[in-house]
Amino acid sequence: MATAVVSGLGEVHPQRRSGRHAQSLLLEAIDAAIADAGIARADIDGVITEAMLTPPVLTVDKLAPALGLDSLRYQGLSSPVGAGILLAVAQAHSVVEAGLARHVLTFFGVDWGTHGSGPAGIHGAMDAKREVEYPIGFSGPQLYFATMATRYAHRYGLSAAELEDLLCRVATSARRNAQRHAHAQARDELGPDDYRAQPYFAQPLRRADISLLSDGAVAMVVSAGDAVAAEKRVVTLAGWGHAVQPLPDEAFYTQSRDLPHLPATEAVAATVAERAGQDVASADMFQLYDCFTMATVVQLEALGITKPGRTLEAVAGRQLDIGGALPTNTHGGLLSHGYLLGAAHVSEAVRQLRHEALGNQVKDATTAFVGAGPGRQYTGLLFRRTDA
Repeated sequence: MATAVVSGLGEVHPQRRSGRHAQSLLLEAIDAAIADAGIARADIDGVITEAMLTPPVLTVDKLAPALGLDSLRYQGLSSPVGAGILLAVAQAHSVVEAGLARHVLTFFGVDWGTHGSGPAGIHGAMDAKREVEYPIGFSGPQLYFATMATRYAHRYGLSAAELEDLLCRVATSARRNAQRHAHAQARDELGPDDYRAQPYFAQPLRRADISLLSDGAVAMVVSAGDAVAAEKRVVTLAGWGHAVQPLPDEAFYTQSRDLPHLPATEAVAATVAERAGQDVASADMFQLYDCFTMATVVQLEALGITKPGRTLEAVAGRQLDIGGALPTNTHGGLLSHGYLLGAAHVSEAVRQLRHEALGNQVKDATTAFVGAGPGRQYTGLLFRRTDA
């Protein structure tokens, strides 16, 4: 069985409005990833992408002639959006390890800052939401996560002030980490007073609790270790997991009786630990899909990084910051770095483990966990330096 490594990484860093289309952003990131891997375009013999948003933007029948990919022998789609972006990376490793391809390309990008309506448009297109929830004003992800936060506080006995403190700590930590990243989209000051001065979007969520809108793209090449130069074999996938809760997307955030628990996330944590030989909580850093501050909280708990209902205590003293005990979203995440639906969380993990982070390096990092959902489906990746 071949050893699969992350050989190439390419990024078009997030911007609020680039004036470009996603296809252009993707092609730039893909070229950068192939060059970073030290291979030729024609060496790419596999392509796997996320299943919902990517195909309408850049199909393989467009990609192959654009790049001159004449050696393709494997093509695949993973699953939708954030969990699918990560699952495509996991599947790329599996394809290489199985000997089905030598160099597999995976990519994701959006132009929602310039052209799209963002996640609200996706949710609004779902029949149950458009016909039942939206007409009564229960419209959009902000309200879903505001409801989740309120339910969390009720279940664990947090006062309104304690809930506000918890969300504030997550948001301000993300911003401090972003301020250290050379290409983060939001780098202005956000202290506790600044946070509390913001108006509510959906109580208890303020602007800083909600992800950005962005244009940007990330591409990655996963290669057989013996097919690339030694300096390109630094990062490998030590273990991964994917799980799905049997609920449709349109029902999960408003109808799931499990919330604020995330059964799929809990299942993934167990799978990753078994495959990687270490618990998720033991990783040197955590890159978690933080569409809202509350999403970070419930993932930390479902993954076993913090105890249920006790995250406020665990994150006191800037523990989520670079240099803290639980460095989380070291690039600033979706809240402050940019909204690339988890793709930049993967690239951040790889850069950190290569020890080439963009101004925000976690000292002596050897492992990084990346997780995305968080909803009816979840994917978790545990990356490790090959010399660890």
